[in-house]
Amino acid sequence: MSLIDQFEVEFNELSNFELTEGSLQEIQPVEIAGVVNQEINRIEQQLQENEFLESITIYLSNHDYKRLLKHENLLKEGLENLIQKTAKLKSKENLSNTSIVLKQDSELDKGIIKSIPLIFNSQTKVEISTIYILEINGLKKILEQQTYVLGRGTDADIQINDPGISRKHLAIEINEKIVVTDLNSTNGTFLNEEKITVLEIDESVNLRIGQTQLSIYRETK
Repeated sequence: MSLIDQFEVEFNELSNFELTEGSLQEIQPVEIAGVVNQEINRIEQQLQENEFLESITIYLSNHDYKRLLKHENLLKEGLENLIQKTAKLKSKENLSNTSIVLKQDSELDKGIIKSIPLIFNSQTKVEISTIYILEINGLKKILEQQTYVLGRGTDADIQINDPGISRKHLAIEINEKIVVTDLNSTNGTFLNEEKITVLEIDESVNLRIGQTQLSIYRETK
C-alpha cells in the first residue's frame, strides 16, 4: 500500500468517513495528499545546501475550505505525517519538519487546489520582522541580507534549470534596498518584456529570465 493510500485509509477511519460522499467537483483529502506528494517530488530536486522546506500552504475555494474545516487539524496532521514518512523513505532530513497550512482563496473555483511551498535557509535569522522572498515559478525561498547570484551553473548561489538562463545570469542584492543586476546574460532579464540592466526595488517586482518567472518582495512575519 502506498503512503497516499495509507493516508486515505487512516483519514477516512479517523473522520468516520464523513467526507466520502462529496460530489465529483468537491476536493477530497486524498487529492490534497496527491498535490502535497507532487510538491515534495518537485522540491527535493531543488533544495540546496542549508535549505529546508518550512511549509506548504494549500489554498482551496471557499466551498472546499468550509467543507474540510471541521477536520482541519486531522487533515493537517495526516498530511504532515505523510511528508515525514516520505522524508524518511527518501532520507531527506530537510523535508522532515514541514508544516501544512490551509487557507481559502475566494478566486479559486470549487475543486481547484493551489499549493505554495516555502523554503527557508537554516542560516537565516528568524527573529527579524521583515523577510525577503524570492519566488521561482511558485517556489518560495527566504533570502538573507546578502548578494545572491542566480544562474544555470553549479557555481551559482541559486541554481535554476532553464536552458534560456546563463550560467551566471543575474545578481540580487538584499540590503536596505533590493537591487537586481543582470550579469551580461545572453538572453537578458525582462520586466514587462523590457530588458533591464540594473533595477532598484522598493517593495516587489515580477521578472522573467529565460522561461522562468521570478517574483521578489518583502513580507512581514
